[in-house]
Amino acid sequence: MNNKYPEKILIVDDEQNILAALERQLRGTFNVVTAEDGHNGLRVLQEQGPFAVIVSDMRMPEMNGIQLLVQAAKFSPDTVRMMLTGNADLETAMHALNEGNIFRFLVKPCQKATMDWALEDGIKQYRLIMAERELLEKTLKGSVQVLTNILELVNPLAFSRTSRITNYVSQICMRLKIKDIWQYEMAAMLSQIGCVTVPADTLAAIFAGGEMPESELNMFADHPHVGKQLLSKIPRLETISEMVSGQLIEYQETAIENDALPSDPGLLGAQILRTALDFDSLITRGRTATQALGELKSRNKKYHPSILKTLRDIQIAQIEMQSKVVNILDLNDSMVLADDIYTRAGALLAAKNQKITISVRKLLRNYIEKKAIKETVNVLIPGGSIKELEPIQATMAT
Repeated sequence: MNNKYPEKILIVDDEQNILAALERQLRGTFNVVTAEDGHNGLRVLQEQGPFAVIVSDMRMPEMNGIQLLVQAAKFSPDTVRMMLTGNADLETAMHALNEGNIFRFLVKPCQKATMDWALEDGIKQYRLIMAERELLEKTLKGSVQVLTNILELVNPLAFSRTSRITNYVSQICMRLKIKDIWQYEMAAMLSQIGCVTVPADTLAAIFAGGEMPESELNMFADHPHVGKQLLSKIPRLETISEMVSGQLIEYQETAIENDALPSDPGLLGAQILRTALDFDSLITRGRTATQALGELKSRNKKYHPSILKTLRDIQIAQIEMQSKVVNILDLNDSMVLADDIYTRAGALLAAKNQKITISVRKLLRNYIEKKAIKETVNVLIPGGSIKELEPIQATMAT
């Protein structure tokens, strides 16, 4: 039977007969899941979510309704929380509203019409929350994409790698089953924003892995802090700025018991970024995926072991690329630059391995009109076949 509302609703009560009665009463209209106590309720919330609404009885053994809903808010903050109780005193209601951030307080015995209205309102509230979240994510992500496209033109060496880093970070998060992946992807897109303060020749030498004087290494080491300062002033990017800030911190400096993943998203995002950035650096210097992973693993305790392990299954999807010289007017979005592009005066316009985008094409065409660069460029174009990342579990056995 199809329910009128497909969103899942979790009802928690220690009395089985009440759960059975509510399930019968709501069947056909709502998609109901039940749990017999607070601990089971939390388990179901985590294992079978997302839930639009959670309705909890107040008086239950070991964990009462307020305690359950407070914990539920931590695990699933978007789920709308309601209290159902036979204890209708003012003090209980105040505790429920203040501590559990309750959307609706229902008193037993609750009439079917009252319960239906409450659940319908809860689902509408959940849909509103999710719509606002989706709008926020899309707006922020779109704005950040525009910003990174601009910065790619200003500092091509630093920002040409952001699309690759974002791809790695996204795959790592999916394998670790992390919530709110968009925040981690956004941190990857903005991870190099502090590099706008680092001289281009210093960046080039560092990315190439060359020996550098300590003063220039310190310039580069400061870029995450600069990035945090720039991003922390933007509303809702506070956690992302923490991820960017900690991208160079070694895991051994933040390790916790049993190598568990950090519960703090800022710290977790920083560790994911560090792993993805160093992996990408080795790949762009000519290492195979197997070689890159082996080298990262040999750097004792510099990376979180669980994050590093996900790279064993990551898909680089290395497309067979063919080198070809083309006219700049013929560039398209499937191409990648095979060489750096400099003006006749020696200024770097676009970096090797940089993906061709609308803004890059427009920039290069404008310089062609000024006769400030050569009309042809060496690019890599897809050859038609794709090589998956070679099996490396055997070589990376733990």
